[in-house]
Amino acid sequence: SVLSSVRVECPHEGCGLYVTYHKLADHQSVCPLAPCKCPVPVCGYEGPPPALYHHISTTHPIPVHRIQYGKVLQLQVPLSEPRLLLFTEEDRRMFFLVGSVLDIGAPITVSVVCIRAGASPLPHYVAKLWANGPPGEPKGTTDAVKVEMEVTSSKDPGDVDVQELTFLTVRPKLLAGAKLVSFHIQIDKLTS
Repeated sequence: SVLSSVRVECPHEGCGLYVTYHKLADHQSVCPLAPCKCPVPVCGYEGPPPALYHHISTTHPIPVHRIQYGKVLQLQVPLSEPRLLLFTEEDRRMFFLVGSVLDIGAPITVSVVCIRAGASPLPHYVAKLWANGPPGEPKGTTDAVKVEMEVTSSKDPGDVDVQELTFLTVRPKLLAGAKLVSFHIQIDKLTS
């Protein structure tokens, strides 16, 4: 009875929440300030999400774009390194857009991961991601590919199991020899 009433402070920097000793592990698994890993493969940095945002935007040459929930953002992503960070002002969430190109002339695959600590059940995120090809002939039509995906959350976005992700696959025909691929993305926040 005495042990179950002892309150301890969450050890995560900036949290400051006191919970009963026997519930500390449960809190740590959902604490929004639990350390997350930098998504850059050779970097070993770990920190709470606000510090991770600062680390990525000042240390690595990963483009950072601000995005609003429910609004479409157009992005130009280099095929040589198809990855960037999306940051929401509303709740300071970070989303990592990561792609891979197997070979020149092969399709590019792109997915989105929410960088957040713990196993918080809410909110959930859905991303709509699409790419348009160059205008076609003769009527000015454009080929496009689109996918809607539930966004996977992870405190280690560089080590997410590929089987957990949904990908947008862009065929070489839509790339037409370009060095940049034009994406549109919309992230919606679902709270129930």
